[in-house]
Amino acid sequence: MKMSEDQGKRISHRRFYAVLILAIVLVCLLVNWLIGAAAAITSDFTKNMNTLYLREMTNLTQANFKSGLSMRYSGLKAVAESVNDEDTKSQEALERFITDAEQNNDFEFMAFVDEDGFYYSRDGKRPAASKLSFLAELLSGEDELISYNETFSDNNMIVLGTQVAPIRYDGADIIAVIAGFTADSIGRHLFLRSEDGQTNASIVTGDGSFIVYNTFFSDLPRGSNIISKFREYAEFDKGFSVEQIESDFKNGESGLVIFKAAGIHMCMYYAPIEGTEWYMLMEVPYEVVDEMTEDLSSRLNRNAITMMASVMLLILIIFLLYLANLRAHSKQLEVARESAEKAQKAAEQASLAKSEFLSRMSHEIRTPMNGIIGMTEIARQNTNNPGKVDDCLRKVSLSSKHLMLLINDVLDMSKIESGKIQLRNELFDLRHFLENIENIYGIQAEEKGIEFRISLFGRINEFIEGDSLRLNQILTNLLSNAFKFTPKGGTIVLGVSELKHEENLVLLRFSVKDTGTGIKEENLEKIFEAFEQENAEITHKFGGTGLGLSIVRRFSELMGGCVRVHSEYGKGSEFEVELPFAVTENSRMIDWKGSKSPDKGAVENKTYDFGGKHILLAEDNELNREIAVELLGTVTGAKIDEAEDGERAVELFAESETNYYDLILMDIQMPRMDGFEATKRIRAMERPDAASVPIFAMTANAFAEDEEKSREAGMNAHLSKPLEISAVLAAMNEILNHD
Repeated sequence: MKMSEDQGKRISHRRFYAVLILAIVLVCLLVNWLIGAAAAITSDFTKNMNTLYLREMTNLTQANFKSGLSMRYSGLKAVAESVNDEDTKSQEALERFITDAEQNNDFEFMAFVDEDGFYYSRDGKRPAASKLSFLAELLSGEDELISYNETFSDNNMIVLGTQVAPIRYDGADIIAVIAGFTADSIGRHLFLRSEDGQTNASIVTGDGSFIVYNTFFSDLPRGSNIISKFREYAEFDKGFSVEQIESDFKNGESGLVIFKAAGIHMCMYYAPIEGTEWYMLMEVPYEVVDEMTEDLSSRLNRNAITMMASVMLLILIIFLLYLANLRAHSKQLEVARESAEKAQKAAEQASLAKSEFLSRMSHEIRTPMNGIIGMTEIARQNTNNPGKVDDCLRKVSLSSKHLMLLINDVLDMSKIESGKIQLRNELFDLRHFLENIENIYGIQAEEKGIEFRISLFGRINEFIEGDSLRLNQILTNLLSNAFKFTPKGGTIVLGVSELKHEENLVLLRFSVKDTGTGIKEENLEKIFEAFEQENAEITHKFGGTGLGLSIVRRFSELMGGCVRVHSEYGKGSEFEVELPFAVTENSRMIDWKGSKSPDKGAVENKTYDFGGKHILLAEDNELNREIAVELLGTVTGAKIDEAEDGERAVELFAESETNYYDLILMDIQMPRMDGFEATKRIRAMERPDAASVPIFAMTANAFAEDEEKSREAGMNAHLSKPLEISAVLAAMNEILNHD
């Protein structure tokens, strides 16, 4: 029996839909697998970042701890070398010597040991065998010995021992000296708890007994053993266990565990302390080290999954077209294969570029962070050396500014890609703008031994309308690039010229020319791509994120202009940016002769006197208030009243006499009432000074639109955090000493 044509079509359609459903199921399973794989990669990435962060913190704390022990050993060695026959001629003389040595070296207990195993302290002669675990090693001539849990007093102590040139006393030869101090004292003096209270370091023996008790578990009922604490209170994340810790302690291994206790998610890294049988434990809340890595890795994974899903969707569409057009299946299959290969290659290149960017960002961020942490520790260890502390703080400041530039680049790129950049159109003084650039980079050029100058060609309008902030970012990126690649003795020139002038519109060209390393011709277009640099050698030698020139191109195009580059490898480069600006009729022309760069020392050491001025500071963060009071009040003589939120600031202003406050510094994001609302309420008050009192926004919201919001709320100026103190003081001086 022959099948009808309609029946054949129905069977064909059923087969088609069956294949289609199967294909959709397979794609869903594949995407689900990709998501699971991405989650596993993210988990491993986060764990590795946590381990790396805590390992470095542990190494730093261990170095601090060992440095403290070394100082104790040095004190004990000094005692051993200074004792002589005069000090041991009688019990009274020996007691005086021991008492002075204990006080001078912060020892809780000290005694001399003779060749027969007796020790001599302020309390007289005693057998040491029941008190001192390393007595046999001490009597056999071993040096620099250490033990814990000795019972020379009511408190368990850390005891050090070293050899002494034989001295006769009470008919026996004294051959060694021992000294003890409490574990709590060494924990207190060696800064084993961070100032922010989030990172704790403890020391335990090989069986987990606490020596220095600075653990997160101190908030829970007190115990003497970390293993017991874990068994009683901890709930471990998958893959971690208390058995792992016990095994690592037994075998002298380091490791990381992640757990929850008392509702708090924690990470703990542990490592053996060289030269002892003890372990250093470093604890930190999981969120502290996880937040940044989780954000970066989740973005990377989302992008990778999106690209892979796009590839799968493309394959599915091609597959459906293939089924719908059976006659042309061979040609369509070839097109699909080529298209899939291109899409896969593009996805791999994009993923590789972002992976390289993540690697560079990790290095670029960790480099200044290492400087900040290291210089802070050096400053702490040199509190009696003001010169050293000042040098450390200067280096911390430089590292902080470098870190801020990196963060700004990433934020700018993120806002560009999300389409949230808003351009401003305002009248600004181009002469003043160029003088600021000359002052900033003139100092940098002097420090690097580079000739830097600004040259104006032809007639240039002094006042123009446009986005001065974006223009500054464009030129700053180009000049920073030039300074990075130009060696000592080189030249950098910022040129400004007018290309076209039609009615109220002018087209200006800004060129940055240097005598640096130059760029190979095949890389001239590549350098403007996001996350890209010329080559790996450039990354390793000069650093950077690969975002600067991409930001230059994006901002230039947003402003209606363009950017070009001319370069000769080994001889130098010239970047040209052409941008349109509005001008007014009869605008004055710049008569440019350059400005004298200010003396560097004068800039850094300029002081201000705000004596007799009253300032109202609204800031919810206690530490930020302390910093502001110290830097803006104490050193200038101004009286500062503090408000913990916007509502309190409004109350203090309302309660004050008319014209009592000369200036209000207002944070934006605060509880109960934010800075915008507080400013509006102050401006709305029916009192003579409500509309005239200067109000400065002092906030971490640093974008142009944030500054516009501040002005709309009634604020006079917008100061971005982290605060550039010299700029803040200068702005305050303009208001407070304008007479």
